[in-house]
Amino acid sequence: MENIIDKIYSEAIERLDDETLKDGEAWYNYILNSPKVQQVVYTIVLFNWQIENGGFHQYFFNSYGQFAYLTIKNLKLIGALQRADLLDTATHLVNEEYLIEETFRHLIFNRELSKIVDFDDVLFNKLNELDDMYYSLENEDIFVLLGEYLNKQSKN
Repeated sequence: MENIIDKIYSEAIERLDDETLKDGEAWYNYILNSPKVQQVVYTIVLFNWQIENGGFHQYFFNSYGQFAYLTIKNLKLIGALQRADLLDTATHLVNEEYLIEETFRHLIFNRELSKIVDFDDVLFNKLNELDDMYYSLENEDIFVLLGEYLNKQSKN
């Protein structure tokens, strides 16, 4: 399973150059307009890697949170509903002002959302609680679900 995931992830990033990564809108549009399986693999693998290595705060702090709304949709698409709910909760905590998605993406990418950049204690603690919930999800293997999704797509 992981070989196909690694292969598709590599395909998703092969034309993702430094110039694109420095431009939030270009980066977002590159992923948004990638073939659907590449978009799904990229957003989910990146999300999981960030959470496993530093939690929800790191995900948003490192600008990957610009993909949060897209990642929620992709998590639901593969059937990772508990993880989608956790990311949805985290995103609502970070975007409690209900900024429109484009504005939210811009602020996250440019590290201009003060409560993330300044490590707001209340938010940080709430996100840490979500981290613990994420780590304890044993009945929802994200790579199994992703592999099953990719197998279905390859048969269509």
